Amino acid sequence: MAVRVKVVDADKPDPQILDEAAGLIAKGRVIVCPTDTGYAFTANGLDMEAVAMVFNLKGRSFSNPIHVAVNSVEAAGKYACMNRSAEEIARRFLPGGLTMVLPRKEIIPLLLVSGRSTVGIRIPDNRVILALAAMTGLPLTATSANISSQPAPYSVSEIIGQMGSDIKGLAMILDQGIITSRELSTIIDLTVEPPQLLRQGRVSWLELRQFLDSIRDSG
Repeated sequence: MAVRVKVVDADKPDPQILDEAAGLIAKGRVIVCPTDTGYAFTANGLDMEAVAMVFNLKGRSFSNPIHVAVNSVEAAGKYACMNRSAEEIARRFLPGGLTMVLPRKEIIPLLLVSGRSTVGIRIPDNRVILALAAMTGLPLTATSANISSQPAPYSVSEIIGQMGSDIKGLAMILDQGIITSRELSTIIDLTVEPPQLLRQGRVSWLELRQFLDSIRDSG
């Protein structure tokens, strides 16, 4: 296996390893990075060649959009139109297991979002991917590092087992060990009124609805 595997500490990742990984992402390469909900194929979401590599490595249909991870609410506002509800939700529930579907800004390539006018934005509760997003200043692809139709991976050994010889397409794997959470992120569509649940995950839809109601009542 030619791909480099670097062990990272979840609480205090090595700055040199992060710097190397950030450099690879900036050069248009694809790595595997831990998140709070599993391992992800991570690349520059603004680089169409890198995004195409993610689709191909995963065997994902180009009609199925890829979400991105950023490191802050302010960064999210560079790539998506954030209304008051989105900003309030982000400050209440993020970093965490929540993906917000929002109107995309033109900087987001159509390839990433399968030609749609929306983009899914995450701020994961994981220091490794947050650090990489901050260091690169980029929206990072955050799609699960599994082959499409295969189970989501929670360890590097699962990724290696699924990818086989295709793993040579990766520039690096950041190994945080086994990720214990088995819950996906909750996905909500904030482009419609009222907002709609697209996938129930770690963040409770009931709690989100109650929070949205409180925003309206105070507004």
